[in-house]
Amino acid sequence: MRPLKRTISSSFQSAFKILTLFFVVLIAAGFIAGSLNTGHIPWSQLFLFGGALILFLWFAVSRKTVQMDDRFLYVSVFRKVTSIQLDEISAVTEFIGMKDRSVTVHFRSRTPFGHSITFTPTFMFSRDSHPIVAELMTHARPNEKTTNV
Repeated sequence: MRPLKRTISSSFQSAFKILTLFFVVLIAAGFIAGSLNTGHIPWSQLFLFGGALILFLWFAVSRKTVQMDDRFLYVSVFRKVTSIQLDEISAVTEFIGMKDRSVTVHFRSRTPFGHSITFTPTFMFSRDSHPIVAELMTHARPNEKTTNV
């Protein structure tokens, strides 16, 4: 029997990614249509809206969607899903901002996403540490330093 996966990242983050992609496509289509209509590229608008969209797109890609079961973390960015064993976790850190909260999971070795991932955990009203941080820390195995004899 397969263990049940549960989502530990915010569902709002997934919705944000979908909306960001929608607006990127919508605004890109608008710029292309406007350029074809007028015969020139509106550079001033392209830089303003393009810069904002790149920022939103970067934020959407940098925050991962994360699920877990008793053996693996399942990390995804849009459609690419990678499973990472829980014993690869070396540390877990949390950032609690004024309007945002993020959890970063650091790994003992390189993964397809690098040496760490960042995600927005499920919503909490309090400013206390999110319970998922302590749960992930129970799986953490800090890098053991080897000594030469």
